[in-house]
Amino acid sequence: MADDLIDVLIDEQGQLYSEEMGAHPGRDTPQELFHWLVGAIMLSARISASNAVQAARALREAGLHRIDAIREADRAELVRVLNENGYARFDESTADYIRETAAWVNEEYGGDLRRLRDAGGGPDAVLERLRGAKGLGPLGARIFAREAQLAWNVFYPVVDGPAVEQARQFGLPEDAHALAEAAGGRERFVRLGAALTRVALDGPTEAVARAAGR
Repeated sequence: MADDLIDVLIDEQGQLYSEEMGAHPGRDTPQELFHWLVGAIMLSARISASNAVQAARALREAGLHRIDAIREADRAELVRVLNENGYARFDESTADYIRETAAWVNEEYGGDLRRLRDAGGGPDAVLERLRGAKGLGPLGARIFAREAQLAWNVFYPVVDGPAVEQARQFGLPEDAHALAEAAGGRERFVRLGAALTRVALDGPTEAVARAAGR
C-alpha cells in the first residue's frame, strides 16, 4: 500500500519546484545553484508558490537568472519582469534582493555556491551561511536545501515543513532517513518531498486521493 502510494505521489505530483522554474540544482553547477537560490528567495515570500514559480521562470526566460546578467541589468528591467509575472506586490523589494544576492555570491564565493557548501560544518552551518543571501530567512534556506540535496550530501536526507505533516496523514514515515529508504533512491525521495508539499498546499490529484484511500 505505502509503496503504491509513493509511486503515485511521485508520478502525479512529484515535479520539483526548481524543475518547474527551469532550474536544475542537481547538476551542481554555479549557474543552476544560483537560479535555485533566487527561486528559494521567491518561494519564501508571502505569495503563492505558483506565482513565485512563474516569476522565477520568467527571469530565466529573460536571461536574468545568471549573476553576471543580473549585475549588468537595469533594475527597472528586473522590476518589470517580476511585476508582469505575478509578483506585483513584491516586485521592487524582490528585485533588490536578487541584485544584492548576486553581488553577495559573487563577492563572497566567487559566483560559486559550492564554495559556500565546502566551507565546512554540518547542515546547520551551511544553512546559516545561506542566510547571507538578501531576503533568504530560515524558511528560504530550508526550501533551498530540499532540492539542493539532489547534489549536496550535507543536506541529504532532509524533509520538513508541510511535507512532514502530509506524510503523517498518509501513514508514511515522518523521519527523513526512513522516508528516503521507503522512496528507494535520492531523486525519488526529493520528488516525494515535493509531492507531499504540493498535496499539503494544493490538495491531491484524483489518482493520489484514490491511492491514499480517500
